[in-house]
Amino acid sequence: MNELGELGEKIKILKMARDILQQEYSQSEFHKKKEAHPNSTVPPTPEDEKIYKLLNAIQQLESYVKKLQDEQFELLKEHGDK
Repeated sequence: MNELGELGEKIKILKMARDILQQEYSQSEFHKKKEAHPNSTVPPTPEDEKIYKLLNAIQQLESYVKKLQDEQFELLKEHGDK
């Protein structure tokens, strides 16, 4: 069960990091432009490079969370079968 606890802790930490980055993105001018014009393309500016990196980091964190949740689910299934 210790492995389950470790996975749970890792998932929790990654979700907190994702939330921090998401909050940072939500406060960006890029996000405000996208919110004001949701159906149109917002032309990129040189300052938006940071935002694209931020969005990429958020996506990577989400992918790691999903991977760890899948591992957690498999472990739970294994423990349930015993």
